[in-house]
Formats: sequence, structure tokens, C-alpha cells
Amino acid sequence: MKKMNFNFISYLNPFKYSGGGETVNKKLLEYGTRRGHTFNFTSAKNRIHNYKPEADMDILVDVFNFPHTLKSGGNWISLEKSFIQRVVQTRPFVHLSHAYVDVCNLGYLPCSGVAENPCPSKSSFSLSGSMIRQEFSKSCFAQYDLVQDLFKNSLANIFVSPLHREITEKVLGFPLFESSIILKPIISTSDFVNKNQTRDIEYLFVGVISEAKGISNLRNGFRDKNIVLAGKIHPSTTLDFGTYIGEVPYSEMPSLMNRAVNFVYLPRWPEPQGRVVIEAALSGCNLITNENVGATSFPFDIADPNNLQKAEEEFWTSLEGVCDASTKG
Repeated sequence: MKKMNFNFISYLNPFKYSGGGETVNKKLLEYGTRRGHTFNFTSAKNRIHNYKPEADMDILVDVFNFPHTLKSGGNWISLEKSFIQRVVQTRPFVHLSHAYVDVCNLGYLPCSGVAENPCPSKSSFSLSGSMIRQEFSKSCFAQYDLVQDLFKNSLANIFVSPLHREITEKVLGFPLFESSIILKPIISTSDFVNKNQTRDIEYLFVGVISEAKGISNLRNGFRDKNIVLAGKIHPSTTLDFGTYIGEVPYSEMPSLMNRAVNFVYLPRWPEPQGRVVIEAALSGCNLITNENVGATSFPFDIADPNNLQKAEEEFWTSLEGVCDASTKG
């Protein structure tokens, strides 16, 4: 195995932030380092730019991400488009997505993959929305040349579930199967385990309490049932049903999930993965989900910890194969 030097280009530095995608990135980078690879980091937040043009290959991760509020800086805090364009047009690279930010510059994916041009969600003029995006066009973001080139020129497009790939293909309008890698869930199967204890919560939801995460679906289906909700309440959301227990530290999540008989997750729009669903399944919860949950699209039982083993190793084996093939080709 050749030891390689990679430029790792992402909106957030995975060693400075601890969101779901950053946690996965950190684990992949740590495993890659143990295999002898080295990395140079470029990120928009903290304005780190340690790009090395002599590196063997580039890894691009959620490169069009940006804060979706004016207070947080909007698209003014982002990777330079000219920089992304140079990489996409001149460099060997692979592309990892944790969300839909590289095919849609709205907060979520309101078209659910049924993309139209012009975009109906941009049809009503919103000055604040346009300023956040730095865009006054109503065009579908996925049809921009740079977005199309990002996926077409990548040696491998990496997704976090089969549904994630399927929805992305629908938005882009072309297949990615031959150039794609599906990353298995990277979750601690020692922390999230069924303790076979008495369960005193009939229904549980964990996540941001918002329309995107399915608050209307929860209200319609569980208003009169014994549902417990944990997580941050989005500023635009009113919670008027169930038992709210606030934000629960991640370290306490395995214990909470082992108290629940059913875990409910009914997002309004497609979730690339929804790792919380896998954590609940590993913890022994019965899952109540809908077609928008990427976690349930894997061709294996996500409640079986044996199916989640060696995720980092399999990722790097696949990526090294792609790198090797590109140098020989």
C-alpha cells in the first residue's frame, strides 16, 4: 500500500467542530493516519489554507456548505468558488458528501429530489434568503456548471447511505453508481447496545425539533400518545405536545435510548443518513420511520452491530483502490 499525501478540503475543520459529519471525518482521518497517509487541511471556518499542489490527491467534503443565517455570516463564510473550480478542473480528487449541501443551497432539500428549474422554493422573492445565499437567481443550484463538474469529474463520489446517492442522482439528473462509494455508518457499537432492561418510554424522538425533522408528522401521529422529545427546539417551531426533556448530552444518549420501546423519526424531507436512527436500532428500539430516512436504506440489518464493523478500514481500502487505479490509468 502506497502511503499518500492528501489535501483535505472542507467547510468545517473536523478537528475544531464536532457535528455528525465532522465526527465521521475525524474518525476517517485518524484511521487514514494510522495507515501511513498524511493530510493538509483547508477549511472555510477558521480560514485554514494549507493547500499543497504537490499532494497526491484531494478529498473534497461538503464544499458548498455555509451558515444559513445572516447573523452567522451566510455565504460570505464559505470556500472560495474560484479555488473549488481550480481543484475540480485540474486536480485528481474524490468527493465526500454528508448532506445535500453540494446539490442544494437552501437550508434543506425542499424538492425531496424532484428538482425543477427554476426552483419553486426560490420563486417567491426573499431579500434575506438571497443575501444569505449571495444569489439572486432562481435557478436550481444542482444545474450550475461547477456543481455538475464536482460530481462528474470526481474519481469517486462518496455517500452516507444508498438513499443519499439515489436522491443526489435524481437532483443532478445523471447516474453516479459506477463512481460511487457508500460509506457504512461509523458509530460506536460498544456505547450503543441493547442492555435488555425495562423500558419506560413508549415513544421517543431525538433531534432538532423542527419542520425539517418532521415536527408536523410527529404532531399529527403522536399528539395524543406518550411521546418524549429530546433536542434543541428550532426558533421557528412551537412545541405543543408530548413531554419535552430538553437537550440531552451525547454521553447520556445510550441510556436514554435503552429506556424507549419505540424510536420515532419521520423527517419531512430526505435525510442523507440519520445516524440517530442507527443508534436507536443498536440500542434495541423498534423503529418507526418513513421513506425519507437514509439509515433504513442499507441492504443489511442496522440493529446488528456485526454489520457496522470495519467501516473505516473498508472506506480506506476502497479509496486506496481508486487512487491506485487513477495513477495507473
